[in-house]
Amino acid sequence: MAEIKTEKHGLPLSAIAIAVWAIVLIFAFLANRGSDIGQIRKLFENLGGGPLGGSGIVDSFVGVVVAILIAAAWFGVGSFVISFIKTQRSEVHSHVLELALKTAAGAAVWSVLWFFFGLAGAYSRATAAVALIVGIAFAVLALRRVKEAKAESRVPERAAVFDKVVLVLIAVPVVMSFIAALAPPTAKDTLLYHFAVPKAYIAQGSSSFIEGNIASYLALGNEMHVVWAMLLGGFVNARAAEAAAGAAMWMFFPLLFAAVFGWAREIGISRRWSLIAVLMIASVPTAYHVAASAYIDLALALYVALAVYTLSRWWRTLENGWLILIAIFLGAALSAKLTSLVVVAAFGLIVLLRVRKAKDSEPSSVGKMLVSGFAALVLAGVIASPWYLQTWAETGSPVFPFYMNIWPSAAPGWDAERSNLFQAMNSQYGRVSGTAADQLMAPWNVSVKAQPEEPRFFDGVLGVAFLIGLPLLIFALWKSDLPVEVRIGVGVAAVVFLFWLFSSMQLRYLLPILPLIAVGIAAAIERIAERKSALYLAAKYSISAAAVCGILTATAWFLQKAPLRVVLGGETRDQYLTRNLDYYPFYQALNTTTAKDARVWLINMRRDTYNLDRPVVSDYLFEDWTLRQMLWESRNLQELKAKAAAMNVQYMLARHDFLFDYNRSTLVDDTRPRTENEAKLKIAKEFILDKANTVHADEKFSLVKLF
Repeated sequence: MAEIKTEKHGLPLSAIAIAVWAIVLIFAFLANRGSDIGQIRKLFENLGGGPLGGSGIVDSFVGVVVAILIAAAWFGVGSFVISFIKTQRSEVHSHVLELALKTAAGAAVWSVLWFFFGLAGAYSRATAAVALIVGIAFAVLALRRVKEAKAESRVPERAAVFDKVVLVLIAVPVVMSFIAALAPPTAKDTLLYHFAVPKAYIAQGSSSFIEGNIASYLALGNEMHVVWAMLLGGFVNARAAEAAAGAAMWMFFPLLFAAVFGWAREIGISRRWSLIAVLMIASVPTAYHVAASAYIDLALALYVALAVYTLSRWWRTLENGWLILIAIFLGAALSAKLTSLVVVAAFGLIVLLRVRKAKDSEPSSVGKMLVSGFAALVLAGVIASPWYLQTWAETGSPVFPFYMNIWPSAAPGWDAERSNLFQAMNSQYGRVSGTAADQLMAPWNVSVKAQPEEPRFFDGVLGVAFLIGLPLLIFALWKSDLPVEVRIGVGVAAVVFLFWLFSSMQLRYLLPILPLIAVGIAAAIERIAERKSALYLAAKYSISAAAVCGILTATAWFLQKAPLRVVLGGETRDQYLTRNLDYYPFYQALNTTTAKDARVWLINMRRDTYNLDRPVVSDYLFEDWTLRQMLWESRNLQELKAKAAAMNVQYMLARHDFLFDYNRSTLVDDTRPRTENEAKLKIAKEFILDKANTVHADEKFSLVKLF
């Protein structure tokens, strides 16, 4: 591993360049972090305000225990399934990677099983308990086999002080996200469907589609674990069920780290740079947010990383067992999100490249190799197919609610116009300048300018650690002979990134390729820079410093929500949600003062159907769609009220702070004269701010009793 030799004043220019590049990136990143890192000292005040401990800690503890037991059940079934799949271990086999692989495979299998439990109408606590007992039994058998297994084939390296510091840095976002995952959820998509749909499934005892929630038509493979956790936690109470669900989904975060570390070690990367690869992922603020919010993107990243690992093992050995594992992990990825089709396409290209490589050295096996390679991809589709076939049978399209202009379909509450608007809305992510330069500048923008809750700025924060290492990875790919595992991973990542550039540039959609890039950067630096050389040291400290900046950002986000007290029981669930959801007091009023069968019409209420224990009428995504249609079909207030009466709703809760602002209102029709729009806004204002029937109102929200 020879370092780049060009020198000036005794230091390699490459090391100087990397150091300067890192300094520029870190300062540029920090300049855009005034709303989080810039407020971190003040945000520490959020941790106080009352006692830390209380009886609520029991619910959190139950949640932790349930999540650990579910993870053990994943491992048990995964070990059982993989015991039938014959594969050859690497000469430097990693038991850490094996643990992650078996556990993730088990999670994939359980996801399929829980889909069929839902079809059978078997979502019950009894089913959850029996499934857990079976999973734990398999885990016990697997652990007995593990005790008989050989020790790690590699001599462990002694941990230096720097390595211990890296471990501490990794632990910070892991611990913070764990605490936040146990708290009541506040993230939008969790309230819309990651938790809301499982809660509704449990209430009805099956996975039948949920009226008004179009997300129930999506592939929900990962949400099956939420159903399982909620059922088990429900043996205690609803709060324990909630904590169990958050903790179960959080489990994918440490599993991802185990997979990345083990994979890096197995391909010859040192312990130090394997840890730095993990640190790069752990320091991504949006990765913290996903782990803390029960989002599915880290589970998807785990499945993609393990699929790429098994693909690279097949590339080397051509064993059919690896193809089966490819199918399991790609199937799990497709069961979590439709965008995984891009990963499948990338795998198809890799299979073709392997076939081409074999034409000279193994011409007789080309046909078999081609068929078996693509058979694995087809099997992945078969594993994921139950979700898409169910949606196809119900709506007329397996990809509903997307692309209705290409594949016509139908379901109550959705149509082709809204599907097109949804696609147009997604296309606005990452449009910093709104020009073609957005694609060219995307690596800089997504690393430096990205902001949470702002679609134009990618709706998340990545940090600059990856951008610091990217030039070194590109140079190593050009000049050095990197392991085939790295080349395959970077190739898959490149295909996914190109698709991302020209689709929805939402930061979360990049998370599945970050492990591939992190391993690639670690391998590249070790290949082109000698240990203790200037370039090696510059890369090590630059990437670590950038990681610290990312962790500080995640820390600020943690302090903004301040979930510690509610997890330890010093704050009640209602108090915590009132602090973090400005509309929650209105939900409290509906939950405590209205009849249990009272129907509520929600307008612009952040798509939260999870926290409201009343029948809901609400538009999916475009939350004032029905109001807008009814408004423009009504000539006056009386006609609008009559249309509302026909909906058979007793209450209306609306966020109105922007609805009556002509320049911001979604009720305004730009194709009509201003006078006509103003007249419509006046009718809407009288309807929503009906003083005679207002139950509760403030400057943003209005709760009105309609009938």
